[in-house]
Amino acid sequence: MTTHSKENALDDYEFERFLQGARAIDCDLRSLEARFVAFVGGRLGLRPGEICHMKGDWVNWRKRMIDIPFHLPCEKGKDGGICGYCRQQAAQRAEYSQLSLAEARLEALQEQLSEMPSLPGELQRQLQTIHVIHIDGDLRKDALDRQVEELLANAGAVDDVDEVREALDDVARRYQQENEVTQDEAEEQMWTAKTENAARSVPFDFDSRAELVLEQYFDRFDEWTRSRQAVNRRVDEALREADGLSEETTNPHGLRATAATHLAGKGLAAPALQAMFGWSQISTARRYIASTPDNTQRQLNQIQTR
Repeated sequence: MTTHSKENALDDYEFERFLQGARAIDCDLRSLEARFVAFVGGRLGLRPGEICHMKGDWVNWRKRMIDIPFHLPCEKGKDGGICGYCRQQAAQRAEYSQLSLAEARLEALQEQLSEMPSLPGELQRQLQTIHVIHIDGDLRKDALDRQVEELLANAGAVDDVDEVREALDDVARRYQQENEVTQDEAEEQMWTAKTENAARSVPFDFDSRAELVLEQYFDRFDEWTRSRQAVNRRVDEALREADGLSEETTNPHGLRATAATHLAGKGLAAPALQAMFGWSQISTARRYIASTPDNTQRQLNQIQTR
């Protein structure tokens, strides 16, 4: 069963326990690294991949911002090559670029529906709807293929269904060729932020403890000197040392959810939350806000004062 990061978010009490665990690590360097991960992930909301590629020159000390780039050549691997994490991400990107014909049709249609007036508006709407369901992860590739074929087969309002299908397939094949990425090409693009929205500026002056840990870490190092797996290990170490927590309590992705939950509970509005966390959809921010107990309590208090 899939576990969503939000389910691994720590509440404020658990986060303080987690910090106690990080401080209790019996090696000063590993303790500093664990506290760095705790605050950069659990209060500022950086992704694990962003943490492990973070450099000191991302930090704008004058503006108190972390400026996350969209692309940064990864040299953290053997002999200055890409790291294992980036190699794995490149493999996933190359695999994801191998679209089925049905997926390619829909991806292309998002940009070119207006160029095909022979498609009735209802058919366009249905194609767009199943595309959204697919990219949200609720419709597998094989089911997507079947639904596209069924929509085309039942498109009674189209004068020549075969002609429309052929036109769609021609567009889709061109889209497949233009957007296919090989493993080598994907590796050349690493490290790359998860989405275009992920390239962002993250303020840190709202949390004095996070600011202090950033200063302590980058006074000693110019970058995160460890691997992506080391981020996991520091989280696990802190959890083992923390009273009342276990290694199953959270993970680096859960720390990012911890930050989102914390800031949503403090009343940060959805647009600001989306900008800070680099989400593509504002609906993600709204889900955090809607499900935050502090937000529920705040609204109840407002009702009582009316």
